[in-house]
Amino acid sequence: MTTMRAALIPMKELSQAKLRLAPALDAAARAELALAMLADVIAACAESGCFDLIAVVSNDSTVFWHARELGATPIAEPAALGGGLNAGLTFAQRYLARRVAVSELVILPADVPLARADDIRAVVDALAAPPDRPRCVLVRSRDNGTNALALRPPEAVAPAYGRNSADAHRAAALAASIDLVELTLERLAFDVDAPDDLTELETLPAGPATRRFLAAPPASPPPRSSSPRPQPSSPAPQRGEGAGG
Repeated sequence: MTTMRAALIPMKELSQAKLRLAPALDAAARAELALAMLADVIAACAESGCFDLIAVVSNDSTVFWHARELGATPIAEPAALGGGLNAGLTFAQRYLARRVAVSELVILPADVPLARADDIRAVVDALAAPPDRPRCVLVRSRDNGTNALALRPPEAVAPAYGRNSADAHRAAALAASIDLVELTLERLAFDVDAPDDLTELETLPAGPATRRFLAAPPASPPPRSSSPRPQPSSPAPQRGEGAGG
């Protein structure tokens, strides 16, 4: 049986991106940083060679444009979902599983700018064996969030992001009798939420887009996403895509 594997990266509307960084960055700079980190995460996924599809789920048209430019497939959240992280992820998770016939799914946040291809491969390798059992691979953030959630089958665990989400995902996997692997990956454990994280990031080997941002913060805002919220559209067909409901 052919394995179709996808990466899924959720991205907030840019006007709401990284609000906790407001003491350090204005709204335009926060949006630019969010897009730079997203670019580095997409690049790490692509460089890993692990994925048939790299998808970005969002309700922001500027995010869609950047995702396409970087070779990723945007998935538009339905307006009725209200923009919540877990609702958007659940929609995309179901779409990829039921419409695109993805058999393995790796969910990664957009704010892990230290992530490298080797980190992504480590997560995928842990998911791959044994190949005939449901499996969940979890990487915790430093504050007990979830910075990688790999699933086979792709709906094995429902997204439960929020405070202490790593514990919630772990409990859900164990309750469903799914094989659980927890990995400690320092680069994936680091995310950027607060001003202290931003200060620390300046001393760390971030990806190239994030390094460019840190070296020369933007003097003008990125393009505004003022166009009407797009309706969900099917990604372009990928290898192994199915049409089943």
